[in-house]
This record gives sequence, structure tokens and C-alpha cells, in this order.
Amino acid sequence: MKTVAGRAPLLLLLVAGACRLGEAPPPERAPTPALQRQVGIGVLVDTASATVGASRDYEIATLDGRVVARGNGNVWTVSADGSGRISGVRGGERFGPVEGPLRLRSTGAGNTMIDGRPYRGAVLIRGNAGGVTVVNVLDIEQYLLGVVPLEIGRLPASLIEAVKAQAVAARTYAVGNLGKRRALGFDFYATVMDQVYGGLAAEDSIVSRAVRETAGEIVTHNGRPILAYYSSTCGGRTASVQDSWPWHPSQPYLRSVSDTIPGTNDAYCATSSRFRWTAAWSADSLKSILARTLSDRLRGRRINRIERIELTGRNRSGRAEAIRISIDGQSHSIPADSIRWVLRPDGVRLLNSSLLFRVESEKRGDAIHRLEISGAGWGHGIGMCQVGAIGRARAGIGYRDILRAYYTDTQITRVY
Repeated sequence: MKTVAGRAPLLLLLVAGACRLGEAPPPERAPTPALQRQVGIGVLVDTASATVGASRDYEIATLDGRVVARGNGNVWTVSADGSGRISGVRGGERFGPVEGPLRLRSTGAGNTMIDGRPYRGAVLIRGNAGGVTVVNVLDIEQYLLGVVPLEIGRLPASLIEAVKAQAVAARTYAVGNLGKRRALGFDFYATVMDQVYGGLAAEDSIVSRAVRETAGEIVTHNGRPILAYYSSTCGGRTASVQDSWPWHPSQPYLRSVSDTIPGTNDAYCATSSRFRWTAAWSADSLKSILARTLSDRLRGRRINRIERIELTGRNRSGRAEAIRISIDGQSHSIPADSIRWVLRPDGVRLLNSSLLFRVESEKRGDAIHRLEISGAGWGHGIGMCQVGAIGRARAGIGYRDILRAYYTDTQITRVY
């Protein structure tokens, strides 16, 4: 069984009966035992080599305390051999190969460093046949300081309620998914595979205040942390989890909800640059993109002509249930949020969303010459709408009511 920095697997013990989510009373504190707060973040995973160090005095040691290297404001380049043993090089100095994992910690007031970027906490270095994995090990609250600014952006103090809502949602994701990547030797990737994490360099004073003022708070349903999904812009209405991901189990708190400002036809997220959008493709660019994104279905067959691309239905949130693409006489049905992965605007970026208003094509003969799609929103649309949360904060709505608007029938629980 894998561990993080030699500790037991991360566990969560929550109790039911928390107060109703709202501005008052404050969240109920869960009785002990509560939460193992240390988390491991896979900053570099299976890389050929990495530089590690600290801004001041530090040491690199095995987990039983045997020191293999020291430094002061400088870095070691670490790598692993075919059996996973770790070696380090710094100028003319060298250590190893030695069996890992190894732990790097600052012995003074400095910050640890991974590939030139500063991080709080310690660093765990793991070796395997694929290379080295470098893990930042730190308190969950410190982790959030480097997540929230990259997930919702740097906002002014006047919008701190949106930042607090994001902090609670990000903490809920972290608490509910502790140990998710245990087999890899850490809890979370530092990328969109989990939550984007930038370490100390990403931190922001308003975010730090929001994290501090919501410390330990998560969103729960029946006493358990919810699946706190969020995306940038819902386009005026969020999606239920099965609207976007039909294969996902239904959750009562991930329903489709309106983001419309009461008494108006406007949406809280209407300030987003992708609230409404249009994407277009020429025949050649569409062929090139579909040849890659549908390669498993095409099985190497060349695309000669694309006869038709049509919307086959909408779900309750207005998003596409599916589109049908006809290529060289064969029909391919693409469901729900998968549309974003297939109809990429430039072959790299995903289509903004599956909330599609119009799918229109120009044809020459029996083949599409040009395709244009108009739609709304950015992201999968499930759970909290981040730009909508900002709009609600601008309207004077507090973070607990923001969370309640997007995650229905939930409570806030303070787990530590």
C-alpha cells in the first residue's frame, strides 16, 4: 500500500447532522476524529530528471532519517535508474544511487524549490523505471493557497465572497478525493487532472484571506463531502451531472439550476467573454481535426467528405444530447460533453461547451464546405459557475448562499 511521506493512507471520517447551508448560523464543527490534513501533490510525474532544493539550508534524507545530501540556496538534479534508485548531481558532487523515496526539507526558514519554483512544505522524491516523481507534501490549507488563485483568478477584496465560495469548493474537492492517486504515490496532480496548483508563486493576499476565513469548511450532503465540480461559465443555466456526463451516477446536489438574475433576463455569468460564442471550420480544417479526434472510429481510413453534422436533441439544461456526424457514408453519434473533445476549434483546444444554439453548415454538392456553431458557456457546466459566483458576489450575495445556489440540498460542515 502506497503512503505519502511515510505516513498512513489519508483518511476522512465525517459525521452527519451538519447545519443547513446558509449565512447563519455558522457551520457546525464535526466532532473528532476528523481529517488527516497533510496532502501530497504530484508536481512532476515520471520525468527524466528534476531540480530540487530550497532557498536556504536544507537536507535530503531517506524516510528513516539517513541524510544523503545537503544544500544551501542551491539545487540538486535528481534522476532514477532502471530499478528506480535515485541519484543526484550538483556541480562536481554526487549522491546515490540510493533506494527511495527521499524527503527534502528546509532546515531553516526557507521554502523548498522544484524546477525553480518555490513551494511551501516538504518535497518527496520517488524513483521508478519511468523516471522520478516529485511530490510537494504540505498542509491542505497551504495547498489551497496555491490552487484558488489559479482556479478563479485574482479578484479584488470587493469580490471576496466569490473567492470564499471557490476556496470551500476547492477544499471540498480535496477532502473528498484524498488518496485518489495513492497508487502513484501522491493525492493529486498539480494540473487540470485534479486542481491546478502553482505553489507559493501563485499565492494572492485576497485568496489567502478567503482561505483563512473559511478554514476547515467543506460542502456536504448527508454528512459526506460532495463531488464539488465547477467550471468557468454556465451560459445561463448549469447542467445536471448526467446532462454533461450521461455515464456518471446521478447526484441530488448536481442538478441543473438557472443562473438568471431574479426579475431580469440577464445571467450572473453574462460578463464572461465566452457567455456567447461562435466557432467555425473550413472543410479542410474539419477533416484534419476529425481525422485525429475520431481516429479510433475511423481506424486509419482517410476522410474524403463530411456529408452532415447535425444536432440530434437537447437535454433539460439546453445542452446537446448528441450530434450525428456522417463521414463517407458512415454515421457517428457523439454524446453530450464528448462533443467538446471531438469538435475542437483548432485541433487542440476543446469546444467551449456543449450548450449549442445553432449548428449550421454550407455545402458544396453532398459535402460540407463550411461549418459554424454558435453556443454559450465555457466548460462542462456542472456545479458551481465561477463567473456566476463572481456576479453573485458583486450583487452582495455571501459565499454560503452562492454555494447553496449551485449545490442544491447541501450543508456546510467544518471538519477541523
